Amino acid sequence: MVFDSLRRAMGGEERRLDEVEAELRKTQDALEVRAAQLEDRQASRQKALFPEGPVAGGGEAAGRYPGLHSLTFEEGEPQTWLVAAATGIIDKFPGSETLLSQLDATFLAFAEANHLRVRSEGPYSRLHELQSEILACWDLDLEVPLYVSKGGRSEVLGCKTPFVVVDRYKLDELNDQQQRFLLATLLGHVFFGNLKIFAFYRLFEMLDKLPSMTSLITRGLGMIPTIGNTISRGIELARSLNQQVIRKTNLVVGQRQHVLCDRLATLCFPDQEIAQGYLALAALGGGYAEDGQLRAQLIEQGREVQERFERREVDLAMLSIVAPQAPFAAWRAYKLDSWFRSERAQRLREGYYVTQARLDEYRRSNQALEEEISSIEARIVELHERQDKLLEERQRLLAELEEPDES
Repeated sequence: MVFDSLRRAMGGEERRLDEVEAELRKTQDALEVRAAQLEDRQASRQKALFPEGPVAGGGEAAGRYPGLHSLTFEEGEPQTWLVAAATGIIDKFPGSETLLSQLDATFLAFAEANHLRVRSEGPYSRLHELQSEILACWDLDLEVPLYVSKGGRSEVLGCKTPFVVVDRYKLDELNDQQQRFLLATLLGHVFFGNLKIFAFYRLFEMLDKLPSMTSLITRGLGMIPTIGNTISRGIELARSLNQQVIRKTNLVVGQRQHVLCDRLATLCFPDQEIAQGYLALAALGGGYAEDGQLRAQLIEQGREVQERFERREVDLAMLSIVAPQAPFAAWRAYKLDSWFRSERAQRLREGYYVTQARLDEYRRSNQALEEEISSIEARIVELHERQDKLLEERQRLLAELEEPDES
């Protein structure tokens, strides 16, 4: 205690706090420079990727978007670095592929044991028909198992083999087209990916629910032939070092992806009316889907929330932590409305969008620019990691300086 008082008297902590504040300013300046560079390079890429004419057989008139790629929806987002950081952690995690495959199998077995599998005939066969229409609209040729549950969450589970679970009580609130929109937003997560991040988060969520059994689980995983010991060590490493990044990424990416899935889902409709009605129901339930005044009010509220994000008065990650399962209906309503009215959205619906074939051709002929974009993204990740460490140190120093001196 006496030593702490002497150190404070000599001004060591105050000097270090000043140094940390200066480093934080430098880091923030560097981040702003790199973010501007990245936005410029990404804009160049988008301009080159979008075709001069509409994609053959694509657009609202055709009801299909052949070859549609997720880069069509790419925007400059301040949280993009989290995706890169979390993906890097997962890819380096010892035995991650094996562990996530085991998790896939566990969740699928649980669904088979507890929920109804939707098929082309039988109960809820209309959902199977709607699913086929949605996947065809996006030109996705894949099988996504679909289950109906009772009183659970409507969500996408799995990683390499994703499947959809829809709550029956939620379905009962919705008419046919609203059900179609809900299903489209869920399937949108499969289209956009990032499922590995969500699956990895669920792994830690499971372990957190069984804190007293964590060591037992880890030892049990260690018994898996060949890869078990590696996985066991990897879990301990990830729990101690990387949980916060994974948690924050899951929350932020989850909210951002809701916005992207809303946009993607509207491609299955002639306008945004069904989508906005669904979001009104998500906010209040009941018969509010057709209330135009209420929907306009929600959009206006969402605009105010977005402005607070942009002024950095509110952090999306912190807001997500308060209620991670909240629908964020007003914010999503504003984000969808502003996008739907944009020139970019209108051109997409006319058939002007990025295709996989065009992206492959672009990457072959613009390798230098792609490498530059990757380099800038990597540097942004490094700067954010540095910023987080400095913020933690600043918080510790402030706490120590506020402690009363004791002799």
